[in-house]
Amino acid sequence: MDTVSECWEWHSLALQIGFQYRKPDDKGVYWEVWVYPSVQEILGGKHDAETGWCGFQFDVDRLLEEFRVAHLSASSSMRQDPPELVVEGKFRSKELVLHVCLVPPEGAEATEIIDLTTTGGASVRAKH
Repeated sequence: MDTVSECWEWHSLALQIGFQYRKPDDKGVYWEVWVYPSVQEILGGKHDAETGWCGFQFDVDRLLEEFRVAHLSASSSMRQDPPELVVEGKFRSKELVLHVCLVPPEGAEATEIIDLTTTGGASVRAKH
């Protein structure tokens, strides 16, 4: 996760990426990991209690410095599935399929608060 986080540059206030993973099963030989922007809930202001997420840039070149790629693909939101970059190959000698999701998965709950009630402007914190 550290390597993927190093490739992530937020456009606005955000703390961390969200992720889910699936370990290899008895028949499978690879890990599968999904990373995505964390869902944020707004506290205060005219959009109080609304949720959203922060845009980002992803440095693919940085990721490829440490990932031995067998296959790289991208999909847009023109299909049924959400837009994502999929990287298949080896990371630190482990077979891995990495999904860099451009939007949070449907149903993801807010894990961060954008607090507009503090003096000095907006701040971000983890939602407890």
